[in-house]
Amino acid sequence: MPVDKKGTAMNKMRYLRIGAATAVLVVIFAATFAHIPIGTLCALCPVGFAELSVASGSIPWALLPGVLILLAIVFLLGRVFCSWVCPTSLLRNIFGGRKPRGLTGQTGICSGCNQEDPNDGRTRNNLFAQGIVLAVLLVISFIVHFPVFCLFCPIGLVFGTMFAVSRMLFTWQPGWDLVVFPALLALELFVLRRWCSAICPLGFFFGLMAKARTKLSFLPKVNEQTRIHVEGCEVCTTICPENICAATSDGRDLEDCTMCLDCKEHCPSRSISVGTAKPSSSTQQ
Repeated sequence: MPVDKKGTAMNKMRYLRIGAATAVLVVIFAATFAHIPIGTLCALCPVGFAELSVASGSIPWALLPGVLILLAIVFLLGRVFCSWVCPTSLLRNIFGGRKPRGLTGQTGICSGCNQEDPNDGRTRNNLFAQGIVLAVLLVISFIVHFPVFCLFCPIGLVFGTMFAVSRMLFTWQPGWDLVVFPALLALELFVLRRWCSAICPLGFFFGLMAKARTKLSFLPKVNEQTRIHVEGCEVCTTICPENICAATSDGRDLEDCTMCLDCKEHCPSRSISVGTAKPSSSTQQ
Protein backbone atom coordinates (compact mmCIF):
# COMPACT_ATOMS: atom_id res chain seq x y z
CA MET A 1 0.00 0.00 0.00
CA PRO A 2 1.46 3.38 -0.96
CA VAL A 3 2.45 5.61 1.93
CA ASP A 4 3.26 9.31 1.61
CA LYS A 5 5.89 11.24 3.55
CA LYS A 6 3.42 11.91 6.39
CA GLY A 7 2.75 8.23 6.88
CA THR A 8 -0.81 8.36 5.50
CA ALA A 9 -2.30 5.78 3.19
CA MET A 10 -5.72 4.74 1.97
CA ASN A 11 -7.29 4.83 5.45
CA LYS A 12 -9.47 1.82 4.77
CA MET A 13 -9.44 0.82 8.43
CA ARG A 14 -10.46 4.28 9.56
CA TYR A 15 -13.43 4.31 7.23
CA LEU A 16 -14.39 0.83 8.41
CA ARG A 17 -14.24 1.99 12.04
CA ILE A 18 -16.34 5.04 11.24
CA GLY A 19 -18.83 2.81 9.44
CA ALA A 20 -18.98 0.27 12.28
CA ALA A 21 -19.54 2.87 15.02
CA THR A 22 -22.09 4.72 12.88
CA ALA A 23 -23.96 1.48 12.22
CA VAL A 24 -24.20 0.82 15.97
CA LEU A 25 -25.67 4.29 16.56
CA VAL A 26 -28.13 3.91 13.68
CA VAL A 27 -29.34 0.52 14.94
CA ILE A 28 -29.84 1.82 18.48
CA PHE A 29 -31.52 5.00 17.25
CA ALA A 30 -33.84 3.08 14.90
CA ALA A 31 -34.71 0.51 17.56
CA THR A 32 -35.60 3.26 20.01
CA PHE A 33 -38.07 4.84 17.59
CA ALA A 34 -39.46 1.44 16.68
CA HIS A 35 -40.01 0.76 20.39
CA ILE A 36 -37.70 -2.26 20.29
CA PRO A 37 -36.13 -2.57 23.77
CA ILE A 38 -32.50 -3.26 22.90
CA GLY A 39 -31.22 -0.47 25.14
CA THR A 40 -28.07 1.59 24.50
CA LEU A 41 -24.38 0.90 24.98
CA CYS A 42 -24.82 2.16 28.55
CA ALA A 43 -26.47 -1.17 29.36
CA LEU A 44 -23.10 -2.87 28.77
CA CYS A 45 -21.08 -0.49 30.94
CA PRO A 46 -19.31 -2.07 33.94
CA VAL A 47 -18.96 1.39 35.51
CA GLY A 48 -22.71 1.94 35.37
CA PHE A 49 -23.27 -1.55 36.75
CA ALA A 50 -20.95 -0.89 39.71
CA GLU A 51 -22.46 2.54 40.36
CA LEU A 52 -26.02 1.22 40.27
CA SER A 53 -25.04 -1.52 42.69
CA VAL A 54 -23.62 0.82 45.32
CA ALA A 55 -26.22 3.55 44.75
CA SER A 56 -29.22 1.23 45.10
CA GLY A 57 -27.76 -1.24 47.56
CA SER A 58 -28.72 -4.14 45.28
CA ILE A 59 -27.17 -5.82 42.26
CA PRO A 60 -28.90 -5.13 38.90
CA TRP A 61 -28.72 -8.72 37.76
CA ALA A 62 -30.44 -7.98 34.45
CA LEU A 63 -27.42 -5.92 33.37
CA LEU A 64 -24.80 -8.47 34.41
CA PRO A 65 -24.86 -10.65 31.23
CA GLY A 66 -24.22 -7.65 28.98
CA VAL A 67 -21.36 -6.43 31.18
CA LEU A 68 -19.73 -9.86 31.24
CA ILE A 69 -20.07 -10.20 27.46
CA LEU A 70 -18.35 -6.84 26.93
CA LEU A 71 -15.50 -7.74 29.29
CA ALA A 72 -15.11 -11.14 27.59
CA ILE A 73 -14.83 -9.43 24.20
CA VAL A 74 -12.17 -7.08 25.56
CA PHE A 75 -10.33 -10.04 27.08
CA LEU A 76 -10.31 -11.92 23.76
CA LEU A 77 -9.89 -9.09 21.25
CA GLY A 78 -8.51 -6.21 23.27
CA ARG A 79 -9.91 -2.68 23.42
CA VAL A 80 -11.83 -3.13 20.16
CA PHE A 81 -14.79 -1.38 21.80
CA CYS A 82 -12.70 1.79 22.02
CA SER A 83 -11.82 1.90 18.32
CA TRP A 84 -14.74 0.18 16.62
CA VAL A 85 -17.84 0.81 18.75
CA CYS A 86 -17.42 3.70 21.18
CA PRO A 87 -19.17 6.81 19.79
CA THR A 88 -16.51 9.07 21.29
CA SER A 89 -13.89 7.38 19.10
CA LEU A 90 -16.20 7.89 16.14
CA LEU A 91 -16.12 11.63 16.80
CA ARG A 92 -12.36 11.57 17.24
CA ASN A 93 -11.88 9.66 13.99
CA ILE A 94 -13.89 12.30 12.16
CA PHE A 95 -12.96 15.55 13.89
CA GLY A 96 -9.74 14.76 15.75
CA GLY A 97 -9.25 14.48 19.48
CA ARG A 98 -6.45 13.05 21.59
CA LYS A 99 -4.34 13.03 18.45
CA PRO A 100 -4.98 15.21 15.36
CA ARG A 101 -6.25 12.33 13.25
CA GLY A 102 -9.37 13.41 11.39
CA LEU A 103 -11.41 11.85 8.61
CA THR A 104 -8.65 12.17 6.01
CA GLY A 105 -6.07 10.39 8.11
CA GLN A 106 -3.80 13.06 9.54
CA THR A 107 -1.28 11.21 11.67
CA GLY A 108 -0.45 11.56 15.31
CA ILE A 109 2.82 12.82 16.75
CA CYS A 110 5.70 10.48 17.48
CA SER A 111 6.58 11.70 20.95
CA GLY A 112 9.40 9.20 21.39
CA CYS A 113 10.94 8.93 17.93
CA ASN A 114 14.09 10.70 19.07
CA GLN A 115 14.76 7.91 21.56
CA GLU A 116 16.30 4.51 21.04
CA ASP A 117 12.94 2.87 21.76
CA PRO A 118 10.01 5.12 20.75
CA ASN A 119 7.79 3.38 23.30
CA ASP A 120 9.89 4.86 26.12
CA GLY A 121 8.72 8.38 25.25
CA ARG A 122 5.01 7.86 24.75
CA THR A 123 2.25 8.57 27.27
CA ARG A 124 0.83 5.30 28.56
CA ASN A 125 -2.67 4.67 29.81
CA ASN A 126 -2.77 5.39 33.53
CA LEU A 127 -4.60 2.50 35.16
CA PHE A 128 -3.92 3.86 38.65
CA ALA A 129 -5.50 7.25 37.87
CA GLN A 130 -8.51 5.57 36.29
CA GLY A 131 -8.89 3.39 39.38
CA ILE A 132 -8.85 6.47 41.64
CA VAL A 133 -11.53 8.13 39.48
CA LEU A 134 -13.65 4.97 39.68
CA ALA A 135 -13.29 4.75 43.46
CA VAL A 136 -14.30 8.39 43.90
CA LEU A 137 -17.33 7.92 41.65
CA LEU A 138 -18.43 4.85 43.59
CA VAL A 139 -18.16 6.68 46.92
CA ILE A 140 -20.16 9.65 45.62
CA SER A 141 -22.76 7.34 44.06
CA PHE A 142 -23.13 5.58 47.41
CA ILE A 143 -23.60 8.87 49.24
CA VAL A 144 -26.11 10.47 46.84
CA HIS A 145 -27.78 7.19 45.81
CA PHE A 146 -27.35 8.00 42.13
CA PRO A 147 -24.90 6.81 39.42
CA VAL A 148 -23.14 10.16 39.02
CA PHE A 149 -20.85 9.16 36.13
CA CYS A 150 -23.92 8.80 33.94
CA LEU A 151 -24.34 12.58 34.14
CA PHE A 152 -21.14 13.29 32.24
CA CYS A 153 -20.11 10.01 30.61
CA PRO A 154 -19.12 10.83 26.99
CA ILE A 155 -21.00 7.80 25.64
CA GLY A 156 -24.13 8.83 27.52
CA LEU A 157 -23.69 12.41 26.32
CA VAL A 158 -23.59 11.24 22.70
CA PHE A 159 -26.86 9.37 23.09
CA GLY A 160 -28.34 12.24 25.07
CA THR A 161 -27.44 14.66 22.29
CA MET A 162 -28.91 12.35 19.64
CA PHE A 163 -32.20 12.01 21.49
CA ALA A 164 -32.33 15.75 22.22
CA VAL A 165 -31.87 16.56 18.55
CA SER A 166 -34.47 14.02 17.49
CA ARG A 167 -36.94 15.39 20.04
CA MET A 168 -36.49 18.86 18.64
CA LEU A 169 -36.82 17.72 15.01
CA PHE A 170 -39.84 15.44 15.41
CA THR A 171 -41.81 17.00 18.26
CA TRP A 172 -40.26 20.50 18.42
CA GLN A 173 -39.35 20.26 22.08
CA PRO A 174 -35.95 21.98 22.33
CA GLY A 175 -34.35 21.94 25.75
CA TRP A 176 -31.23 22.91 27.64
CA ASP A 177 -29.72 19.50 26.83
CA LEU A 178 -29.23 20.65 23.22
CA VAL A 179 -26.54 23.01 24.47
CA VAL A 180 -25.21 21.43 27.64
CA PHE A 181 -24.68 17.88 26.34
CA PRO A 182 -22.65 18.86 23.21
CA ALA A 183 -20.66 21.40 25.25
CA LEU A 184 -19.67 18.80 27.87
CA LEU A 185 -18.86 16.31 25.13
CA ALA A 186 -16.62 18.79 23.31
CA LEU A 187 -14.86 19.64 26.57
CA GLU A 188 -14.12 16.01 27.39
CA LEU A 189 -13.04 14.97 23.89
CA PHE A 190 -11.17 17.98 22.54
CA VAL A 191 -9.95 19.85 25.63
CA LEU A 192 -9.36 17.03 28.12
CA ARG A 193 -7.42 15.05 25.55
CA ARG A 194 -6.24 12.48 28.03
CA TRP A 195 -9.78 11.59 28.99
CA CYS A 196 -9.61 8.05 27.61
CA SER A 197 -6.12 7.24 28.87
CA ALA A 198 -6.15 8.81 32.33
CA ILE A 199 -9.70 9.69 33.38
CA CYS A 200 -12.31 7.37 31.88
CA PRO A 201 -13.17 4.79 34.59
CA LEU A 202 -14.30 2.34 31.91
CA GLY A 203 -10.64 2.17 30.91
CA PHE A 204 -9.85 0.74 34.34
CA PHE A 205 -11.90 -2.38 33.61
CA PHE A 206 -10.51 -2.60 30.09
CA GLY A 207 -6.99 -2.22 31.46
CA LEU A 208 -7.42 -5.16 33.81
CA MET A 209 -8.64 -7.31 30.92
CA ALA A 210 -5.76 -6.10 28.74
CA LYS A 211 -3.13 -7.22 31.25
CA ALA A 212 -4.31 -10.82 30.86
CA ARG A 213 -5.03 -10.46 27.16
CA THR A 214 -1.43 -9.65 26.20
CA LYS A 215 -0.49 -13.15 27.32
CA LEU A 216 -3.39 -15.08 25.84
CA SER A 217 -5.05 -13.45 22.84
CA PHE A 218 -4.65 -11.76 19.49
CA LEU A 219 -1.91 -9.13 19.26
CA PRO A 220 -0.21 -7.08 16.57
CA LYS A 221 3.08 -8.79 15.76
CA VAL A 222 5.98 -7.80 13.57
CA ASN A 223 7.91 -9.89 11.06
CA GLU A 224 11.51 -9.54 12.22
CA GLN A 225 12.84 -10.40 8.75
CA THR A 226 10.95 -7.73 6.81
CA ARG A 227 10.58 -4.85 9.28
CA ILE A 228 12.50 -1.66 8.47
CA HIS A 229 12.45 0.00 11.87
CA VAL A 230 16.23 -0.29 12.11
CA GLU A 231 16.43 1.76 8.91
CA GLY A 232 14.56 4.64 10.52
CA CYS A 233 10.94 3.85 9.67
CA GLU A 234 8.54 5.42 12.19
CA VAL A 235 5.23 5.01 10.36
CA CYS A 236 3.58 2.66 12.88
CA THR A 237 4.48 4.96 15.76
CA THR A 238 3.17 8.15 14.16
CA ILE A 239 -0.01 6.56 12.79
CA CYS A 240 -0.96 4.85 16.06
CA PRO A 241 -3.33 6.91 18.25
CA GLU A 242 -1.51 5.49 21.28
CA ASN A 243 1.96 6.17 19.78
CA ILE A 244 2.90 2.48 20.08
CA CYS A 245 5.93 1.43 18.08
CA ALA A 246 4.93 -2.06 16.93
CA ALA A 247 8.52 -2.96 16.05
CA THR A 248 9.77 -2.59 19.64
CA SER A 249 6.58 -3.06 21.66
CA ASP A 250 6.31 -5.45 24.58
CA GLY A 251 3.31 -6.69 26.53
CA ARG A 252 3.01 -3.49 28.60
CA ASP A 253 2.84 -1.36 25.46
CA LEU A 254 0.25 -3.59 23.82
CA GLU A 255 -2.04 -3.31 26.86
CA ASP A 256 -2.91 0.11 25.42
CA CYS A 257 -3.57 -1.22 21.90
CA THR A 258 -7.15 -0.60 20.73
CA MET A 259 -6.83 -2.89 17.70
CA CYS A 260 -7.57 -0.03 15.31
CA LEU A 261 -5.27 -1.82 12.82
CA ASP A 262 -3.88 1.43 11.44
CA CYS A 263 -0.35 0.12 11.96
CA LYS A 264 -1.09 -2.99 9.91
CA GLU A 265 -2.64 -1.02 7.07
CA HIS A 266 0.00 1.70 6.89
CA CYS A 267 3.15 -0.40 7.35
CA PRO A 268 5.20 0.23 4.17
CA SER A 269 6.90 -3.19 4.36
CA ARG A 270 3.71 -5.01 5.35
CA SER A 271 5.53 -6.50 8.30
CA ILE A 272 2.67 -6.19 10.80
CA SER A 273 0.00 -8.84 11.21
CA VAL A 274 -2.38 -9.92 13.96
CA GLY A 275 -1.94 -13.26 15.70
CA THR A 276 -1.35 -15.07 18.96
CA ALA A 277 2.45 -15.01 18.89
CA LYS A 278 4.22 -13.09 21.62
CA PRO A 279 5.02 -9.47 20.77
CA SER A 280 8.58 -8.66 19.82
CA SER A 281 10.77 -7.74 22.75
CA SER A 282 11.66 -4.11 23.24
CA THR A 283 15.27 -5.17 23.50
CA GLN A 284 15.30 -6.20 19.85
CA GLN A 285 16.25 -3.21 17.73
